[in-house]
Amino acid sequence: MPMPTDHVARISLSEEAYVRIEAAIMDGTLEPGERLRDADLVEWLGISRTPIRHALDRLAEQGLIEMERNRYTRVAQFDIRGVLESVQVAGDLWSGAALRGLPFWEAEDDDLIADLQCELSAAATSDDTARFVTVFAQLVIAFARIEDNEVRIRALGNVLPQVRRLGRKLHGRLDPLALDRFARELREATARRDGQAAVALIEESVTRISEVLTEL
Repeated sequence: MPMPTDHVARISLSEEAYVRIEAAIMDGTLEPGERLRDADLVEWLGISRTPIRHALDRLAEQGLIEMERNRYTRVAQFDIRGVLESVQVAGDLWSGAALRGLPFWEAEDDDLIADLQCELSAAATSDDTARFVTVFAQLVIAFARIEDNEVRIRALGNVLPQVRRLGRKLHGRLDPLALDRFARELREATARRDGQAAVALIEESVTRISEVLTEL
């Protein structure tokens, strides 16, 4: 049976459009409130309208853009309450993955998490909040993937894009030493397979970030 290559190509182009538009939102190239017109996006991305619309639907579901059919498509404003709720939900999902998955981790899982936690520490000590938030999101997803919980992974996929918007907002507002300590202590807890300790550290970190958010 021949493969539907047109469908495969459409999915691939949709993903490319999604990644590039999301990156532009995250780094501020596309600013909150900026209109996203199909013709401009087609010219900029070099991708046809249909996969771009698929990407925009996905971004709208994640709260990164606002759409009203036949009226406008624009980058969503930075909503403190929405981002705060996303951070808290991501923390809850992360805690669940740590608590349920840790007893079944293997040596290769330790290696993966150790690499990410080293990156997290490096971003923290260099006060690179944009990088810190990106690696933070990768670390959360890694816990869910190791747990092998597809429902949790999908749920995180919907909330983590909002969390990643924190990168530029948190610059200079977080304590690099506290972030580095968190990364190291979480690594120690996972190495011991101590789910309760990992949950306590995650909840403490989420609380700290939430307190900063309420001051923005």
